[in-house]
Amino acid sequence: MYPEVIRKMAFSKEHKDLLLKLYNKEITRREYDHLVQSLYRPTKEAN
Repeated sequence: MYPEVIRKMAFSKEHKDLLLKLYNKEITRREYDHLVQSLYRPTKEAN
C-alpha cells in the first residue's frame, strides 16, 4: 500500500496514523489489530 491509498482508506486521523505505522513496519499487524479494536470498539451505554 502506498501513503495515498492509506489516506483514502482510513476512516479517521488516528486510523490513518496506525495504517502508516503498519506500512512503515513501526508496529506489527497484531499490535495494529489490538489498537484498532481498542479505539473503535463500541462502548456500552449505562442505563
